Amino acid sequence: MTLPQLMFKIWDGDDNERFTFRDMNRLTFNANQIAAEAGVTTVEFVEADRTQQFRYDEVQKLENLTAAIAMTLGLNIIIEGNWRPMRSITYRDFERMESNLYACYQALGGVGDRIPDNKRLITVSAVLFPDAWGGSPPHIDLTVPFVHTAREVMVFVPHYATLEQRMAEHKARMTAGISADRTLRITANGMMPRVAIPIKITLGGLETIKDDITLSKNSWSGDGPWTQSFNLPEAPENVIIGLPAGVSADAAKAYAESAIHASAVSGSTVTVRALYSRPTENIPLAVLYSTTEVA
Repeated sequence: MTLPQLMFKIWDGDDNERFTFRDMNRLTFNANQIAAEAGVTTVEFVEADRTQQFRYDEVQKLENLTAAIAMTLGLNIIIEGNWRPMRSITYRDFERMESNLYACYQALGGVGDRIPDNKRLITVSAVLFPDAWGGSPPHIDLTVPFVHTAREVMVFVPHYATLEQRMAEHKARMTAGISADRTLRITANGMMPRVAIPIKITLGGLETIKDDITLSKNSWSGDGPWTQSFNLPEAPENVIIGLPAGVSADAAKAYAESAIHASAVSGSTVTVRALYSRPTENIPLAVLYSTTEVA
């Protein structure tokens, strides 16, 4: 599936709800992404701004495209077919359009839940499929709605990646870069992966850092790969480990040669795995984590 993780909101009539031009652009973008995945002809929408955040003709185009997608997917939905000036607008219209598109998105295998209208999705998931790599060096271009050339994003393989996926990640020596607005390019600088690799993309990075954790050389368990665990002050949704500033050369070498990475999360307990060898040095860690994927 090439469909990116998309953001869908919940509209329940709260007094503080505001449907803005950004919501209109989000819905039309979502609709065309879903249409392309479903094999339905996409539609050219006006890029809305504050002067035209709700145009009846544009909304009708959105409703019609949603109906065509639903018909292709065999879904039964209700749309408005008579948008015109002077027609009243309520939160139920926004909720209908949002829920209809979300139903189509789910039918195509889309992931993630809808979020409150006053929130935004800041971390999304994607998968690097083995047959999607192309070019020289091999790369994959992903559509990510919140990626823009003027923004910073962090890309990482999540803790639930399998041992096989982690080995493929390590051998690929992957890098990420923003090649255009809404386009993230992942490049394999080493061996091209032959398995699907999950990744996460987070806007701005993970907000919390803990840098007083040490992996003891005497606390590794197993016969290879080797594991040990540590606790965080709260349960993380996403977690990345790395080396803090000032780490010794011996510890940095042991960290790199062992290919240490986060491999599991249970409540506030994080398990790390040494992929290639059992470290013989105490290794300080810097841990970045977040407790939510919306803000």
